[in-house]
Amino acid sequence: MIELNFTVIFQLAIVLILMVALSGMVFKPFLRVLQERRDWVEGAEKKARELQQRTEELMERQRDSMNAAQAQGASVREEIRKEGLGREAEILQKALEEANRFLEEMKGKIQEESQAARAGLRLQARNLSREIAAKMLGRSIQ
Repeated sequence: MIELNFTVIFQLAIVLILMVALSGMVFKPFLRVLQERRDWVEGAEKKARELQQRTEELMERQRDSMNAAQAQGASVREEIRKEGLGREAEILQKALEEANRFLEEMKGKIQEESQAARAGLRLQARNLSREIAAKMLGRSIQ
């Protein structure tokens, strides 16, 4: 049978005293350090999540700004293209009008020169025919 004597009680008392002493000197500070580390890690994770969320919001805002800028750029580009096409049509219209005016002037000059040439040729033909008739007939014709 097991004998209970003061040694067991003495050992039990030493263990209890050591537990109380170590609890205050080792276990509680160790648990406090673990809790502080856990709190620090959780705080860092929370801050990282907040920064991630803020980054996503800023990226979304930046994407919206880029899309708006691209749309504005496309609008400006389209406006410039339309203005260019309008100016091109205006320049072509002026060139066409100038070409038509030049063509009409040339037609008038050609017609005038043609009439002058015809009149000159008629006169030359009349004179030539008189000369030929005069040579054939051997006398002068008026």
